[in-house]
Amino acid sequence: MSATEDDTELRDLLIQNLENNGVLNKLKAEMRAAVFLAMEEQDQLEVKNKSPLINENLKKCLNSRDGRLVAGLIVDFLQVFNLDFSLAVFQPEINSLNSLDSRDLVCRDLCLSESEVNRNCPLLLELVRRGRHKPSEVRHEDVRT
Repeated sequence: MSATEDDTELRDLLIQNLENNGVLNKLKAEMRAAVFLAMEEQDQLEVKNKSPLINENLKKCLNSRDGRLVAGLIVDFLQVFNLDFSLAVFQPEINSLNSLDSRDLVCRDLCLSESEVNRNCPLLLELVRRGRHKPSEVRHEDVRT
């Protein structure tokens, strides 16, 4: 085998190992977040005297209690799974992360008991699990009436 073939084989093995361990995907996510943030900073420099682009639909949604609750669920999901780079992209895009409720307040608003919810489980997953059990309960009630 030539040195070039050895280098290629070593490179392929390294890439495969990094992919299997999740390191490569994390690096790619970090790069995407860094690129997004760099672009965001550049845009802010360019439009200092101009009004920023505003996503009106998102703004309306986040001005509602339910909209802030949904955004809070997304933030909770990203935080529970340590998706820090996705959160770093999400935060400037919604432009209101600081005004979102904490996990505890989201739990209270959704009538989820802190003792019933695992801290390592995103609230969104808990809601999906509970939602899947409700239709069968409703169907049984409908049969009785």
